[in-house]
Amino acid sequence: MSLYAVLLVLASTVLHADWNSRVHRGSDPEVVIVLAYLIAGIVLLPAAVADPPVEVMGWVLASSLVHSLYMSLLGSAYRAGSFGVAYPISRGTAPLLIGLGGWLLLDETPSAFTAMGLAVLVVGLLSLAGMGTQRQEHRAVVMAVVTGLCTVGYSLIDAHSVDLTGAMGYLSVVMIVGSVGVLTMRRPGMARVRSVLDQAAVVSVGHGGSYCLVLMAFQQAQAGQVAGLRQVSVVLGVLIARESLGPRAIWGAVLVTVGAGLVMW
Repeated sequence: MSLYAVLLVLASTVLHADWNSRVHRGSDPEVVIVLAYLIAGIVLLPAAVADPPVEVMGWVLASSLVHSLYMSLLGSAYRAGSFGVAYPISRGTAPLLIGLGGWLLLDETPSAFTAMGLAVLVVGLLSLAGMGTQRQEHRAVVMAVVTGLCTVGYSLIDAHSVDLTGAMGYLSVVMIVGSVGVLTMRRPGMARVRSVLDQAAVVSVGHGGSYCLVLMAFQQAQAGQVAGLRQVSVVLGVLIARESLGPRAIWGAVLVTVGAGLVMW
């Protein structure tokens, strides 16, 4: 993995942790995250006009659907639970599923590092899930787990797609189609939209910038290496949130980060 790719991913982790913490602190997480998607997609629209992703339109629709589920579930998880519980679980579930899937479904023999990573990751996730249960945040835990599954889906689709078309134009169309779909289904109303528009604009900068950097990194390195290094955002997010959840949240986040990094790398 080149130094350029490493720097791209590390920059994306800072932006990712920051925008997620802003969504959680916002007054209406479900609407903020959808509007942020839409704003970022519109900003990137010139790239889609200059280089439309016509080669991968089927994948665009598939990714848009998964992104729609992701933003809906993540916003609801943030409303229902603590950031230090929902964020690490949503991030850590994805590498756990990828590692177990390769082992159990594809009959891939895990390396010593992968096996160690899976064990550490499970301990970290169970610790955080247990903390969420104690805090009566069962709904947030479940939604965070399903959000992680969505992350697996769109990451695999997007990593494949950007090898065939321009990353920025592709991301623009995916964001616009996905967010419009969620807004059409939820119909939040103009008053609700106007009340969080400024929050969504700030979040869109971090969200769009973060994922653009990730797509650029996908073009420079293997998807597994990128996904593994991205887990640094778990610890950053918990530190940025500054919630009074105690040392268990910090240690849980550290275990998720280390375990996910070992699995994905």
